[in-house]
Amino acid sequence: MDNDAKLKYNQYGVLRIVGTPIGNLMDLSPRGIEAFQKTDFIVCEDTRVTRRLAKLRNFSIKTLTSLNDFNETKKLASIVDKIKQGNDVILTCDAGMPLVSDPGYKLVSKCIENKIQIDVIPGPSSIISALVVSGLAPNNFFFAGFPQKKKKRRIDSLKKLLEIDATLIWFESPKRILSFLTDLLSIFGNRQAVVAKELTKLYQEILRNDLKSIICELKKRKILKGEYVILLEGKKEIVVNEINLDVQKKIYDLMKKNSVRSVVNTVVEETNLPKNIVYKEILRIKEKNR
Repeated sequence: MDNDAKLKYNQYGVLRIVGTPIGNLMDLSPRGIEAFQKTDFIVCEDTRVTRRLAKLRNFSIKTLTSLNDFNETKKLASIVDKIKQGNDVILTCDAGMPLVSDPGYKLVSKCIENKIQIDVIPGPSSIISALVVSGLAPNNFFFAGFPQKKKKRRIDSLKKLLEIDATLIWFESPKRILSFLTDLLSIFGNRQAVVAKELTKLYQEILRNDLKSIICELKKRKILKGEYVILLEGKKEIVVNEINLDVQKKIYDLMKKNSVRSVVNTVVEETNLPKNIVYKEILRIKEKNR
């Protein structure tokens, strides 16, 4: 960076990304409160939520403006200009860390493009919180955000994750949680899973079991409420040789009168083997009997 660029950089304000509680309001850090109090301009997801946080934690805030998926592009230039004029700006969200399934990515990218300093004041994350209490392997994980709403797109996106050797994590709403878990069962087989909701809140709940059992438990409930984090155990190293002789014979017998799809679905349902393993065995039998 040349001297002129350094001078401009030093004259600019700073964009501070500030995490907020995911449930328990006491999880807002002292640094976060101090930043809110000192900063004149705050970019948030929903002004009502941010004002409520300030009221309940007893600190004052100044100018608020909302940033969402619908207005982010339109507001980018004015926010960046404000920082370049020497004003510090906070980017925050309703819960957790900004940008993670929340708006803000375009703003951060634009600030980097304009050589604006970006700081972070970390806060809670429902992804990490759910992972560390899940009991699933935490050393390697993949966060896939919210699933696609349309079934075909959702199924296609899930199939792309079949070979990932990591704990898989999604967010989902109560309206679609059961249909999503059913899709997971169909694609991944009956893997171990965790469904967490209302983390750090009074009615926090964490269900740990295989997918079939969790689906069965949720179906018993008249009303499903809360925001859900779904975790699924990663790919297990299963080879065709692990399909025992009884299963091989069953596949062979089913192939005589049924379509490949029907055979796969039947065997997966009865054995909990992954679909791709059953399909490979079908191909092996076909090749052998040519």
